[in-house]
Order: sequence, then C-alpha cells, then structure tokens
Amino acid sequence: MAHNYIATDSPLSRRIVRAFLHFLNSVEPGPGVDAEGIEVARECLAEAFKLNQSPVAGDDVKSDSLIDIFKSLEAKKQCEPSKSDVGPQPDSVDASSSFSGENPARGKNHSEASKSTDEDSTQGPHAFVSKDELCGQFFAALEKNCYFWSNTDGSDDPVQLEKASCLFNEACMELERSGCHQFSLKNLAESLKTLGNKAMQSKKYSDAIELYNCAIAVHEKSAVYYCNRAAAYTQINKYTEAIQDCLRSIEIDPNYSKAYSRLGLVYYAQGNYRDAIHKGFRKALQLDPNNESVKENIRVCSVFPFSSACLISFSILSCCC
Repeated sequence: MAHNYIATDSPLSRRIVRAFLHFLNSVEPGPGVDAEGIEVARECLAEAFKLNQSPVAGDDVKSDSLIDIFKSLEAKKQCEPSKSDVGPQPDSVDASSSFSGENPARGKNHSEASKSTDEDSTQGPHAFVSKDELCGQFFAALEKNCYFWSNTDGSDDPVQLEKASCLFNEACMELERSGCHQFSLKNLAESLKTLGNKAMQSKKYSDAIELYNCAIAVHEKSAVYYCNRAAAYTQINKYTEAIQDCLRSIEIDPNYSKAYSRLGLVYYAQGNYRDAIHKGFRKALQLDPNNESVKENIRVCSVFPFSSACLISFSILSCCC
C-alpha cells in the first residue's frame, strides 16, 4: 500500500509542529541537556514548516495540545463500506449510497456509482488507510480546494483548522456508527454526504452545503454529491449555483435522471416553466419512464400559467431529505 505523506506546508503539519513547539516551551532542560541545541531545533522547525512566527512566549496563534491532536488520530481501526401537495414533487436527496447496507450502485440510471465499485481498491479513493493517514488526506483535499485561508501574518486561521477537525471527527463517528471497518477517502466522502443529508432533513441548509462541499473536495467525480448540493442551494434561493451543480452532475453522469429532475425543480422555482419541462423533467422522464412524480411535475408546469389553483405551489418546493 502506498504511503500518503503530509506536506510540510499543509495545515495539519503546521498544527502538529506548532503544538510540538508549544510543548517544548513548557520543558525545563535537565542537567547536561544542550539547551542551545533545543533552541536551534525550534528555529529550524519554525522555518521548515513556514510558521512565520516566533515559537516562544508571545505567540498569538492558538496552539493545540499534542495529546489532544493525537487523541483524534490514534484510532487505527479499519472501516469497511459496508403526491399530496400541488406543484412539482421534489426528489429526496439520494441516500442510497450511504452506509445502510444497501448497494450504492443500485439503479440502472446511476452509471457513475456502478463504475466506482470496479475501481482498484489498492489505489485512489478506495485505498484503505489508517485514520491518521485519512486525516492527512482530508486536510490536503480541503487545502487543494481553497477551504483554508491565512491570517495577515501568514499563519493558518485556527478557527478554520478547528472546524475542519470537527468535520473530520464527525464523519469518522458516522462511519463507526454505520459499522465500517476500513477507512478510505471514498468512505469518508460518503459519510460526509450522509451528514449533509441529515442536515437537509433538519433544514440546516448552510450546514448541508458545507458538508457536501467537503464530500466533493474529497471525491470530486460523484454526480450524487453535486445533485444533493443543488437541492440545498435551491432551498436558500441560490438558483445560479444550483443550476451549475445540476449541470456538473449531468456532466459526470449523463444517465443520472435525478439530476435532470432536480434541474427542472430549480427552473420551476425561478418561474421558468418552459426550461423546467424541456431541459429538466422531460429528459428525466426519458431516462426513467415510470417515474410518476416526474410525470406530475410536467403536468403541473404545463398548466401553471393557466391555473390559479397552482399558484400556491410556487412556494412549497419540497424539502430534500
């Protein structure tokens, strides 16, 4: 199994080294100990890991305890993936690939999931790693997607670091609750998506978006993650972002009917009934001819301009969950 090293300039590396320097500051050199050598080591570490600050008293960047950091990384357990309202009826957020024991590749219209199950489990997002390696991969993925920002002195923002750590720990707990026995980036992404689905159920749409953001950062080629985020964007009236996510989902998996259906819902929310039918619902129906919800959506969009009874439906695009 290939090793996954953490770069010296990654937020996780700097967090650990900052904590170690904080630890050194609390150590009293014993008899015969080269105190000057320890000070040189401090300076070399600060320079090598680009901390851009003095590691001695007066440090204005919050330093974690080494114990606290490694408590969150010490687990080596492996995890194994184990029509009542008027108006278009929205689809629920796709939770079929969460860790419920159900095959994530089910459904003839979801080719991306089917392909992903055939990937070599010794490389890529399916590679099994230890929890601390997974943490490093997660932080690297977030950094690649510009999740973190730096303070004016060049140091990492401790609030963002703590937030990312919390998200990682929550996702790992979700994995453990689901009975997983092997850690991998793909499993972590699925766990983040499951948490996003739960946030949607609780109508915490901004939280859901952030969780889907992280899932996408970890595993970018999932049509489901973009489609789910589109649902969350729609709920907070960010229609441009929702349309972009639907189109990205379709680009990844042209046979994913739910992405077309959700695209129709976004256009409907905008009052663009023609595009809702022709660019969304009809294409969804071509892929899923027996979907009664999509048929009803087409009927409602077709009569909307002529039926005052349908006016109440504009504001009740259903909660995606």
